[in-house]
Amino acid sequence: MRKFLGMAAAFALMFVTVPAVLAQDAPMEIKGAKTVNADAVVELIKQTSNLVILDNRSDADYKAGSIKGAVRLIDTDITGEAVLAQHVKSKDTPILFYCNGLKCGRAAKASVMAIGWGYKNVYYYALGMEEWKQRSLPLVTH
Repeated sequence: MRKFLGMAAAFALMFVTVPAVLAQDAPMEIKGAKTVNADAVVELIKQTSNLVILDNRSDADYKAGSIKGAVRLIDTDITGEAVLAQHVKSKDTPILFYCNGLKCGRAAKASVMAIGWGYKNVYYYALGMEEWKQRSLPLVTH
């Protein structure tokens, strides 16, 4: 009976720890991308006239409020390099990816794809809308 209870406890523990592993946060940094915070995003927008801002969130989130100038392109719609190329004409063009923050992960996925296709000026706003809203920075509604 003791052996059975030990196995049952181990089995139950496995189901408690598996969701924690599956629900990992997005990384704070991505190799090949420049991680930026809200202050750096504001500066990028001010100083980079050809910056392409891609909002990688759901349609409802985007419509509720986005960074001015952002175009919605959810990561799951980036099914190939040609999809991204419709929005970013040159691989040298600066691109900023953002989503709802580290719990979201969509901007991380989109950034990794862009880097893999050879885009050279990828900016990754890891903290995304979570930080943007906490700082009460301006949003555009659609």
